[in-house]
Amino acid sequence: MSYVQIGIWVGVGIVFLSSAKYVYTTYNSLIYHRIQADKQSSNVEVHLKKKFDMIPALLEIVKGYAKHEKGTLQEVTKLRSQWGASKSVDSKMTTANKLEGALSKLLLVQERYPKLKADKSFIRIQRSISGVEKELVHERKYYNQRVKAYNVRLQLFPKNMVAKMFKFEEKPFFSMDN
Repeated sequence: MSYVQIGIWVGVGIVFLSSAKYVYTTYNSLIYHRIQADKQSSNVEVHLKKKFDMIPALLEIVKGYAKHEKGTLQEVTKLRSQWGASKSVDSKMTTANKLEGALSKLLLVQERYPKLKADKSFIRIQRSISGVEKELVHERKYYNQRVKAYNVRLQLFPKNMVAKMFKFEEKPFFSMDN
């Protein structure tokens, strides 16, 4: 074997090891960012659950005052059940958006019922829901930042080749119109 052949084999080995190291580090980076996005998705879900767990107490208070709002009450109850039964992030997001719309309608009922508006239990629950909603806005924003960081890595060249090789998929953003 000549020095030229040895040089070629050393060069091929260096290229191979460099490529393997790049695939290894890129794969681990994608895994890390996917886990971060999943973790943040769980945080959003925890806050949604906290908010939606307040609904039964709210419904009981509103039922006593707003007999004419039966349709809204049923819609909120149905959507809360659907959200709990949803398995995918997409369906949870879609149902959460619908439920939040119905919940907003329910909270607006107070305008038509002055006694309800003055009820201490209703005020307490309304404040609790408002507090959780503020936390939820922060968590959704942070989730979307994590998803953006992950999705961008999936699209950048040459990371996108590694992502396709290992079948990484983009994550959905949490938007109010899901």
